[in-house]
Amino acid sequence: MNSQRKAWAVMLASYLAGIAIALNQNKVPPVMQALLQDLHMDTATGGWLMSAFAVAGIVLGIPAAFVLAKLGPKIAGLIAIGCTLAGSIVGALASGPAILLGGRAIEGIGLGLIAVIAPAVISMWFPPEKRGTPMGIWASWIPVGSFIIYNLAAPLLGSFGWQGLWWFGALFALVAFVIYAVIVSAPPATGTTSDQPRAASGSFGKMLLNPASWLLALVFGTFNFAFMGFATWGPTYFNQGLGLSLETASFYASLGSLAVIPSTVLAGRVLDRVKNRQLVMTVALAISGVMLFWCFQLGSANVIVPYTILLSLVAGFVPTATFTLAPETMPDPRFAGLALGIVSVGQNLGMFFGPPLVGNLIAGGDWATGVIPLVIATAIGVVASIALRARQSQTS
Repeated sequence: MNSQRKAWAVMLASYLAGIAIALNQNKVPPVMQALLQDLHMDTATGGWLMSAFAVAGIVLGIPAAFVLAKLGPKIAGLIAIGCTLAGSIVGALASGPAILLGGRAIEGIGLGLIAVIAPAVISMWFPPEKRGTPMGIWASWIPVGSFIIYNLAAPLLGSFGWQGLWWFGALFALVAFVIYAVIVSAPPATGTTSDQPRAASGSFGKMLLNPASWLLALVFGTFNFAFMGFATWGPTYFNQGLGLSLETASFYASLGSLAVIPSTVLAGRVLDRVKNRQLVMTVALAISGVMLFWCFQLGSANVIVPYTILLSLVAGFVPTATFTLAPETMPDPRFAGLALGIVSVGQNLGMFFGPPLVGNLIAGGDWATGVIPLVIATAIGVVASIALRARQSQTS
């Protein structure tokens, strides 16, 4: 297999691993009502079922760069997928909220690792000028996983109960585990990672405090705060607020995930052709923030489809730009993995706080209140993106 074909094979295996983990991450929202009723939870506790997944991601975001450097892409990635597989099995066997939350935290280890490992592996195999398209495809891992599980949720729930989604997630993770084990390796030019630890030992402290990487993490954190806050409670809003059946509500919510897929790929192509990549990110985030003002105030089920599709088409540019820009925020390319780890910390902090905060605000049935933190978060992200652009201009 020539190097280009191998690069794309590695990218696709990493992508499948990401989809497996994203699928498991997002299996809660489409069956939230069943979980709340079966396990006797309130909406605030239900929100923590999503946030618990992010705890390990917050803790492991930066250490994941060292795991990658120490163990290499194959073993590090297999650990990530294996944790998600194990956590899903624990959750499927859970009889109460505590064990289910514990299983979600174990699954979250996989998210914390793969969010750093997969884009870092892609960076290993693709040069900077050709990174936009594969990163654009990679950026759709969460939407693709969401789309799959949202559309399988109703039949799995009807046939096997909510546990059916957990067993399906475990099976999907097992398939991804095997494919990743067979295909993924480090590129020949970097077949050993021994130089990375040496570089880290001398400069890690300085690179860890790199302001540009943390500004980008803030941008992506606010984005995930807003969109996970909406994604977690969107199906419930469509069901309770707009009167749709649970199956229809889940399907409509999945259309947003479907629309993100071509958006991220298009964004990758655009980013390969423009110089001011940060401007693309800033504009997309600003438009998304304006649109989120109506996410829980749609008024009619008739506008759900065009609204979610348009919002997702715009929002898809943000993760693509983030993953493409992250390695470039480091002055030393050997620390690309660390930059992605810092961004992952921001991503998971956003996912951690968004769903339960929105859940608390909507607990009394006041859906309109739920949009306030989402709009504020995206506004903060826009300011951080502008600050990042100004800083990069000064240092370039």
